[in-house]
Amino acid sequence: MTITHVRSVGIAVPELNAAREFYSRHWALEELDSDDDRLYLGAGSPENYVLRLRRAEHSSIDFVSLAVETAGEVDAYAQRVSAHPLATMVQEPAPRQDRGGGYGFQFFDCDGRLVEISADLELRPFYEVEPGERRPKKISHVVFNTPDLTKTHTFYQEALGFKISDWVENFFCFMRSSSIHHIVAFARSENTSLNHISFEVRGLDEFMRATGSMMRLGHKVLWGPGRHGAGDNTFSYFQDPQTGYVMEYTTALAEIDESHGWTPRVYSTSDEDTDQWGTSNAFDEVILKEMHGPTDPGLWTRAPF
Repeated sequence: MTITHVRSVGIAVPELNAAREFYSRHWALEELDSDDDRLYLGAGSPENYVLRLRRAEHSSIDFVSLAVETAGEVDAYAQRVSAHPLATMVQEPAPRQDRGGGYGFQFFDCDGRLVEISADLELRPFYEVEPGERRPKKISHVVFNTPDLTKTHTFYQEALGFKISDWVENFFCFMRSSSIHHIVAFARSENTSLNHISFEVRGLDEFMRATGSMMRLGHKVLWGPGRHGAGDNTFSYFQDPQTGYVMEYTTALAEIDESHGWTPRVYSTSDEDTDQWGTSNAFDEVILKEMHGPTDPGLWTRAPF
């Protein structure tokens, strides 16, 4: 029983057309379906969608959907989550009422984020990302901010079976559910909020093409391009100009071979550990502030499906 990947993320936005401009035309996700209030975006994979944008009064994170392979695993995780004292069940396992159908359940985690565990969504026709194409393949990982890092990472260990891969000092925890170094991570913060959403591109050439394309479109790089120590992945961070949410292009994220054992390493905030290449701008208080943002107004609120 394993959570395989981040299936999708939902974002509430005040101006849906402005969000379409950024995520479809600039970030290069594919428009799949829309109505007056919602826009569904896909990537270079058969996943039914990776990003759902919803028109709302305030910007917030509607949900994060984590994938498992079978309906039986959905039921098993539901039992595990419902037994945890810090989880709040929102919807018991049932057919999903959103694009792609499938089967899933929803709960609030210990910080009030709406999390979905889902399986059996319809797959969609898609075309592979080609060499030289900047279009993302999928969501790589999602990072959240939390005031109580110990409580949050312990919750994800106990309720969902995540393991700690590595740390940055004592304030940033990378967590995995399979061999991929991390699909979620948590940063200590004064606020409960989104830190960033990371999208994987095809390779190093495509990573640089995606970074350069955003720059040509007038977007300033918040941090990057560079290559992290923890996770060994590349990074270029940009901001959605409407919401201020931080998005990352990445590739080459490390995989962990459990058969040889793994002891989490504690990385420093040195220039060498934050960027092995030495090509990025220095991480400073301005970047930190933008990545931590204000407390999410959508906490403890079930987004419409």
